[in-house]
Amino acid sequence: AAGAFTVRCHVEGAPAAPLPDRVQSALLRIAQGALANVREHAGATAAGLTLTHLDDRVVLDVGDNGRGFTAEPEGVRGARAVRGHGLPAMRARVRQLGGTLTVESAPGEGTVLSAEVPLTTTEDPA
Repeated sequence: AAGAFTVRCHVEGAPAAPLPDRVQSALLRIAQGALANVREHAGATAAGLTLTHLDDRVVLDVGDNGRGFTAEPEGVRGARAVRGHGLPAMRARVRQLGGTLTVESAPGEGTVLSAEVPLTTTEDPA
């Protein structure tokens, strides 16, 4: 079927405590958006999703073997309309949690999206 591809999922490490609901929700939405982008744009036959638990942060990596693209600098928008699962929406979700989202891609080389979210709170200390 058109747009069909295989997804391999991998979890590294174990969380010291359950991830906060807002982090779980954001990572789920980012994974959904990234995989939707793979389906719609990449022409990939395979994608990988890795969730890595570190002491102070969690990292979600989504990579594919698709056609890739020339990554635009952050803040630059192309001619395409921004949709809910687009890169700007994913970047905004990660920023709301104090994290970062990076995209590495080149034409013919596939794409790797990485969302890194801190697990420490940024609230004022008591």
